[in-house]
Amino acid sequence: MAASDTESADPGAAEAGAETESPAASAAAKTGAVVGTTAGIATLFLLLRLLAVSEWNWGTAGAVADSFDFGDALPIAFGTLFARPELTGALIALLLPLALLHVLWPIGGRVGLPSLGRVLAAVALVTVAYVWIRTFHSWWVGIGALAFGGILVAARLIWTRGVGHRIVAGVMRSVGGIAVIGVLLLAVLVDTPWVSKERIETGSGAIEGWVLEVQPGFLKVLTEQREVEILPTADVTARRIIEE
Repeated sequence: MAASDTESADPGAAEAGAETESPAASAAAKTGAVVGTTAGIATLFLLLRLLAVSEWNWGTAGAVADSFDFGDALPIAFGTLFARPELTGALIALLLPLALLHVLWPIGGRVGLPSLGRVLAAVALVTVAYVWIRTFHSWWVGIGALAFGGILVAARLIWTRGVGHRIVAGVMRSVGGIAVIGVLLLAVLVDTPWVSKERIETGSGAIEGWVLEVQPGFLKVLTEQREVEILPTADVTARRIIEE
């Protein structure tokens, strides 16, 4: 009897242990999925930037890839955002009201403090919008964000149920997906490299382009014609950044 009691108790203990471990395992799986998705999006972004800069020429892309440092993903991302201010401004005007409403008026009227991630995203977008408007005097970004936010608020007040409510709720919940799509579109549309354009004076004339790599003895330059040239350092007499 004692043996059978012990045996019958063991499965219960094992099940209890499994139940105890399941939340941790679930959290680890979710974390792994988030990390994997983020890495995939970052890789796709860098690939699209590489192809766009090469004007979708596979040979040029291969030559540029030799100098492509995936560790510079953050500078490349910021360089992309600042390359086309009008496109980035439109994305800011679209995302800012969504992020603020996520914090101030979440879908479902959930009670309690918002998550730290949502608060940080809203603060980051407010800061970026302020700096963007101040730098480029793009007042339309703020006006557009206010207009879009007003439309969202009005839609939520008018459609409290039914198809309209589900559409608005879907838009509100898709802020992350909208941000990803917007960033990937920027990667496709911005065809200028992530470094400053330069005028390089050489013994045989001047070349305008982007210096992709500097090594002892040579420079690797992407020209305006999207050709990669190797210039001996000894032939370079001057370099000057071109303001575009």
